[in-house]
Amino acid sequence: MNEDITDFDLAVIGGGPAGLSAGIIAAYKGLKVAVFEGGTWGGLLSTIYP
Repeated sequence: MNEDITDFDLAVIGGGPAGLSAGIIAAYKGLKVAVFEGGTWGGLLSTIYP
């Protein structure tokens, strides 16, 4: 059985402006980042201003 396991330094919950910004800054600092979003990317702003 071959399992691909990826380790992340940071998991960001939410793909809104703050979550995406946090992920970008952390990646810029050299961390391996995973961003989890349940709806659409952009969070509440993308639903208010489509």
